[in-house]
Amino acid sequence: MPKIRLRQTNKANWTIDQLEKAIKLIEEQNFSIRKAAKTMNIPFASLHKRYKKNTIKAPRLGRNTVFTPEMEKELADIIKKMANLFYGCTPKQIKRAAFEYAEALNLKHSFNTSSRLAGRVWFEGFVARNNISVRKPEATSINRVTAFNKTEVQRFFNLLEELMGKYKFLPKNIYNCDETGISTVQEPEKILAATGQKRVGSITSWERGKNITLLCAMSASGGYVPPMFIYPRKRMTPTLQTDGPTGAIYKCSDSGWIHEELFLEWLQHFTQHAKPSAEEPILLVLDNHASHISLAIYEYCKKNHIHMLSLPPHTSHRMQPLDVSFFGPFKAAYKRECDLFMKSQLLQRITPYDVASLVRKAFSHVASMSKAEAGFKSTGIFPINPNIFTDEDFMAAEVLQESVVIQDPTESISESISVRAVDSVSVLTSTNEPEQNFPIPNPSTFCPTNAPATASSSQFDIPSTSKNPPNIHNFIQMPKKATAKTRQGRKKQHATILTSTPIKDDLVEKENKRKAKAVKNKGKGVGKKSKPQKVSREKVKKKILQESNDTSESDVKTDELCQDDDNDDAEDACNLCLVCGEFGRDNETWYRCTSCGFWAHADCTGWESAHNYVCDMC
Repeated sequence: MPKIRLRQTNKANWTIDQLEKAIKLIEEQNFSIRKAAKTMNIPFASLHKRYKKNTIKAPRLGRNTVFTPEMEKELADIIKKMANLFYGCTPKQIKRAAFEYAEALNLKHSFNTSSRLAGRVWFEGFVARNNISVRKPEATSINRVTAFNKTEVQRFFNLLEELMGKYKFLPKNIYNCDETGISTVQEPEKILAATGQKRVGSITSWERGKNITLLCAMSASGGYVPPMFIYPRKRMTPTLQTDGPTGAIYKCSDSGWIHEELFLEWLQHFTQHAKPSAEEPILLVLDNHASHISLAIYEYCKKNHIHMLSLPPHTSHRMQPLDVSFFGPFKAAYKRECDLFMKSQLLQRITPYDVASLVRKAFSHVASMSKAEAGFKSTGIFPINPNIFTDEDFMAAEVLQESVVIQDPTESISESISVRAVDSVSVLTSTNEPEQNFPIPNPSTFCPTNAPATASSSQFDIPSTSKNPPNIHNFIQMPKKATAKTRQGRKKQHATILTSTPIKDDLVEKENKRKAKAVKNKGKGVGKKSKPQKVSREKVKKKILQESNDTSESDVKTDELCQDDDNDDAEDACNLCLVCGEFGRDNETWYRCTSCGFWAHADCTGWESAHNYVCDMC
């Protein structure tokens, strides 16, 4: 049978609406059956049979399906609900369940008895008849599934309404900020190649690129704040800013991630563009990452009329405007710019020095007013819409309740800043109970894709008595709820006004503990004999010895190299880092420019290796 069978007949080429209108003509306007059939373009025999038997059925051609329409509808409803619960079924699971269900009911079918699976033709017809399609799901963690519940979302909107009622924020003064990561290795786009070719490749810069953090902000009126770049390096160099976005700022950290000091610097940059005042305060909506709140940040926001409201933990994928409407198109545009860069320059790699220029091009293509407005509207932040999410959106959190919430320490504010009123590590439960027709059995009832295809090893419990007829729910079920585990951990986080007065007491306490710990650690090691540190001149000596071609290391006297004389200053100047102008520390890697012969720290160069290294000056 062909994959897509073209219709070759005009039979049954009428609809239920035409049939209902024809019956109305007969009953209300006293039309004859033949006249009504001719008027509504329905065959006389079809209308006569349905009118006499008082049945309204849709026209149908071809063979009968294996399952009745009611059975297929019930199966389709289960598939849709399982997808909403983040435990969607694969095509192979549905094929296996259909085979076992048909066998249990002793239905006549043409399924493959050796593989014990329904066929491809049946599956394609089933999804076409029931408005179902095969989709690639987005990976969603358990924390995100369970944290997005009605109680937490309602708490956030209550705080939002409280702030809006008190300060009357204008759309241009409502902002959302968030971080995202970009890499120097792009994901290749689809290309054209020969049919049947086994391997099709696309060139990239590196095997594994460097991750650079980008901190963006946009307002509910469609305005954007120039982004902040955070590079994974020790020292900054002006070369990283080449052809970057206008007004952007550039910083660095050891890991390339943001921390409290960098976020405070971004707030100062943000203040210059948002211009908050007592008459027009700013509302800043952000996630509750630990780097977003400290005593210094709190005091700066209070002084500059900035009110920060945190989202519920693990809900940014649904409630963060930047995540919902901006970052997806931005990363797609950035990927296209990287691809064009690689294909326009032969064997040219993308380095951190090229990222700013690529981001500027992608940012200018995507940063539109419509995307910002759509992000705030679809999350219900502006205009305020607490009912933007339906009960169906919260169904997964209500059904899949976990006994313990496993918090990620890098994505939540510290324990001391949590809301005091709530002291629980369990997910807030809902009064709604899961539907009775969705039992929660053992995980083994899920259809494994690699299970042996034998009747004796079937994973479905097929009833054999007539008193308990088989039901489709016996073949597609949820995993069993795990046994509740008690765990001591950090307190559960909630949506919070980070600039409210109760938070300050927790921040002061946290800062005092930090200072006390620093003072305590400061005295450690006093009185102990420290190991002698090597002088950084030894690294310079090593480089000088390597540069000598005529004399081996054994023939050179180290006393002469380390001897103090009048030429030390000139010699030291030649061995300073080209980028930062410092000697550096022990055991630090240096790269030598192949053009001028001068040296620079590996961390300052931004190069992956010393091979063919050319400094920025050359």
